[in-house]
Formats: sequence, C-alpha cells, structure tokens
Amino acid sequence: MSKENRLVVKDNSLIDASFNLSLVEQRLMLLAIVEARELDKLTPDTPIEVKATAYRDQYKTDKSEAYKQLADASKQLFNWQVSYIDRYADTDAVTVSRWVNEVTYVNDKGMVVMYLNRNVISMISRLEANFTQYLLEQVSDFKSKYSIRLYELLIKYRDIENSKKYSIDELRSLLGLENDEYTRTAVFKRDVLDKAVKEINEKADIQIKYDQFKEGRAISHILFKLSKKKE
Repeated sequence: MSKENRLVVKDNSLIDASFNLSLVEQRLMLLAIVEARELDKLTPDTPIEVKATAYRDQYKTDKSEAYKQLADASKQLFNWQVSYIDRYADTDAVTVSRWVNEVTYVNDKGMVVMYLNRNVISMISRLEANFTQYLLEQVSDFKSKYSIRLYELLIKYRDIENSKKYSIDELRSLLGLENDEYTRTAVFKRDVLDKAVKEINEKADIQIKYDQFKEGRAISHILFKLSKKKE
C-alpha cells in the first residue's frame, strides 16, 4: 500500500475519546491502525508490525532517529489510557482502556510489534456506521500533537461544514490537556488552538476558522466552520 493511500478509520467513540498522546505516540498509533486494518483477522493476539522505515517515510523523519522514536513511543504507549463514551446494560457509561496489551522491540529488524487492546480493535475494524476516515498523509506533516487531534475531531464535520459547539473545558479534554496546562483561556487559544488551526489550514485538505461564544465576559464555547480546499 502506497503512502498516499493509507486510510485511517476510527469509530467516532475513539475520535471523541479523551487521551494525551505525544506527537510521536499519535503517529505510531495511526500507523498501527493502518497496518492492522490490512490484516484479514485482527485479535488481541495479532502482531501489528510497524517498521522504522515506514515511519521514516511517512513522517519524513531522520533515518537514525526513526527506530529510537518508535521504541520510546511504544514503551510510553503501553502505559497510557484512553477514556471514551460507551454503553453498558443499555445505559451510557465511560470506559477506560489501554491502547496496547504488549509491545515487542525487534532491534535487528528495526521495528516494533504491537498487540492492540480488544477495545481499540473493536473501534478500528468491522465498522458499519458512526465512524470517521481520512488519509494518513493529511496529518503526516503536522508538527503539533494538537493539530492531529483537532483535525480528527473536525474532519467528521467536513460535509456539513459546521462542528458542534464545544465548551472550552470539553475542547481542552479532547485535545489532551492536563488541568494545569494552559489554564488561562487566552493562553490556550494562542499557544494551542490558534497554532493548530494555522497548521491545519497550511498543510491539510480543509480550511477552518472558529466563532467564540461568551457567558458573561468569559469565552465559554467554540464553534468551528470548515470548508474543503480546492484540489
């Protein structure tokens, strides 16, 4: 499969999940999802191979650093959790899950082997409705982890051209911000949101802008507007 045709597909529950992955960790997970969906049978025991050469070519990284980045990212990925809206006994619930169950480093072959958690598997395969898909190349040049997350959150709205109205707190959570990060809204907008919007507008296939809504004097909600770039 060529680099230009690698398709990322996620259930919207995973798109709208809360997690805090670094840029490299997100890149690794996206490559793993692409590789996993090419397999005929996908279970928690299925090895997902991600080669340093594929990572280097996809993200245009330095050859000598590619494997080290993969190894470090997969090690951290093993420790991270993802929380998402789920259903249990016909009731809304929140599930907390790991991304991977196990990671193996194969130094001689320059690759890592990942074994995905069953919940992640269910949200990237056998999808019939309520899912989002986009070409991996659209986010490959992003240098900010927030740009990837914002692109994923918004791309499902590309056909209706308006996102839902996000509260500032919800948007912070979805972008993976900790409670003590960018606590002032003005700083959050300047250093996170505006930079992500700028990078998406420069490098991806959509153009976005946003409207702000206030409660009293404070900005409380953000609504994004999208348009497709001409070919």
